[in-house]
Amino acid sequence: LLEQTMADDEVKKTPECLQMLSDSKARLNQGEPASFVAARLSKSISWYLVTHHYRAPKAIIDFSKSFLDAPAKYRGQISIAFWLSNLFHW
Repeated sequence: LLEQTMADDEVKKTPECLQMLSDSKARLNQGEPASFVAARLSKSISWYLVTHHYRAPKAIIDFSKSFLDAPAKYRGQISIAFWLSNLFHW
């Protein structure tokens, strides 16, 4: 789905969007967990939307819907580790 979005003509005409997706692809190729990459990309897309009057290529919007819960999952993973560490803290 990432590569399909990168291949979209409208996305190709939008350097910032293409860069966000390229960075995410590189992180995945380097072995970074997909949930972390998705959370970061979600934040980047949100920031892009804010700075561009909530307009983005349709392919970006459709793609972002596929991982809307990624930031929450990422924060959940962090909080589990935090709470477990507090259980064993004397």
